[in-house]
Amino acid sequence: MKLTLYLNNEKNALEFAQKIKETIMELSPETKISEVQDKLLDENNWERQVRSFSSNKVDCIFAVGDTGTFLRSIFLTRSSIPVISASSDRISFFTEITPSNIRETLQLVLSQKYLEDSYERIEIQDRRSRIPLPALNEIAIFPKNSALLMNYTLVIDNNVLYRGRADGLIISTALGSTGYALSSGGPIAFGNPDILLIVPVNPLNKDHIPLVVPINSDIKITNLRSRSPIDAVIDGQIRVPIEEDVSVKKSVSKVQIVRFQSRKNILAKLRHRLVELDLRHLEGVPPSAKYIFKLLLTEGEMTQKELIESTGLPNRTVRNALNILNEKGVISKRPHLRDARQSIYFPS
Repeated sequence: MKLTLYLNNEKNALEFAQKIKETIMELSPETKISEVQDKLLDENNWERQVRSFSSNKVDCIFAVGDTGTFLRSIFLTRSSIPVISASSDRISFFTEITPSNIRETLQLVLSQKYLEDSYERIEIQDRRSRIPLPALNEIAIFPKNSALLMNYTLVIDNNVLYRGRADGLIISTALGSTGYALSSGGPIAFGNPDILLIVPVNPLNKDHIPLVVPINSDIKITNLRSRSPIDAVIDGQIRVPIEEDVSVKKSVSKVQIVRFQSRKNILAKLRHRLVELDLRHLEGVPPSAKYIFKLLLTEGEMTQKELIESTGLPNRTVRNALNILNEKGVISKRPHLRDARQSIYFPS
């Protein structure tokens, strides 16, 4: 069996990855293990990393680290190789391997006794590459300068739906419906239905409400204009410039995510997560602030730098959102013991 460990470079993740590696070799000494270092993705390096990562033929990929690490491993995976999320401290909706279950779950992986949840992705083409950029959760289209509005025309299956002006536009999968799309007023899609959500962010015309369309819909956003260049943000992990007209469609490649629980337990886990996501007391705050508050609820305490990396939002937007949340009294902060220049934020 051949496995790849896709490693976050934080100390906790590296130590946990070493424990995973030692346990695998103890259980199955003949297993071949390769390691790939997690790197932040940008418009200049993502295509090179995709080609390098895709050339690694293995039976399973372990994403060891936080949600960002997991999403970047998913982004780089262009085949049906199953991916499993492992974390020693930040337990997310996808996390399956933790310090408390490491041995039993690794035994199941090595004997290939696990479930594979298959998820559709959506994709967009950037202005320079022939390789599409796939997203598991959402593609968010925003001006690079977060203080500016953008104009756009929404076309679905060659029918012009409306011409709008808003802070941005989010196209989300059903899986991503509890993420940025929810923070911006979108609905929650249970049961992984074959749909996409189109959510305008703070539209000037309040009649431009969130839409639910079939997953095979041909979605075009045309006449994109703003006083700032416009970017597409893929799962909060990579920001790339786009042209005036772009197309978002179902990706040709699905994602296989390893699970050890039944679907019933996964839904219970999602219901528990949604209880935590009661954002009604944040009514009127920007979607970016709701999104960051949701991350702190689900991922645990984070620094401003970690929030920027996890969301893909500009530094100024994250800083402003933290100030709003602090004024609302829903988050607190404490000094970072290893870096006096940073603070650690957490729900109050």
